[in-house]
Amino acid sequence: MKVCVITKKSVNEFWQTDLDKINSPQLTIFSYNGLGLISYKKELEGITEYFQDIATLSKELNGVLISGCDTDTYGVFRHSAVIADKGKILGVSDMIHTIDESEYVSGGSFKVYETSAGKIGIVIGEDIYFPEVPRVLALCDADLIVVVFKKIINFIPELMIRSGAFSNGVTMLLCTNGYVELANIKGEITYASSQNINEFNVKTEKDYHLISSRRRGIYKE
Repeated sequence: MKVCVITKKSVNEFWQTDLDKINSPQLTIFSYNGLGLISYKKELEGITEYFQDIATLSKELNGVLISGCDTDTYGVFRHSAVIADKGKILGVSDMIHTIDESEYVSGGSFKVYETSAGKIGIVIGEDIYFPEVPRVLALCDADLIVVVFKKIINFIPELMIRSGAFSNGVTMLLCTNGYVELANIKGEITYASSQNINEFNVKTEKDYHLISSRRRGIYKE
């Protein structure tokens, strides 16, 4: 799969200045810089057209487009990501977990999207801290799991994509503001960069580990 990851510029900035610099990727991913804050109220009233921009750019690229964003549902804020494929919005995924106190609340359920580039699972922000999240997406037959994270401040997101890719046997890609990282099913980092425009091939291989646990002797009568 040919992938292009934009870590620093917004969708519109990239569209105006860098669109001709990329080579027909099947999947293009923007960090949270891609769209910023989207108000559903303004979208419905036609004041803003972020979703239309994403759909149109995906049609221009003739492929799949994912961008991180924050969504405002009439005063309820969530960390989210929107996905489009060849001119059609496929959906918006929200972060499920909230940690400690935050103005951002939990959103909808996990989803694997059927796209022209394959089956793509999306993980939002701190959901990556919970091992069951990539596990659910892997069990739903995701070919690739994309993690859209706002800003890395410690080693945990990178550690979790490596362990998630290994334990679930699915390639995982981390996209954050200013950084991109790819982990294969062995848990190895095969690509990492702080460049704005990144183009690389992703091998969508899968592996299934047969896991057993000792039962006898764990508990006393």
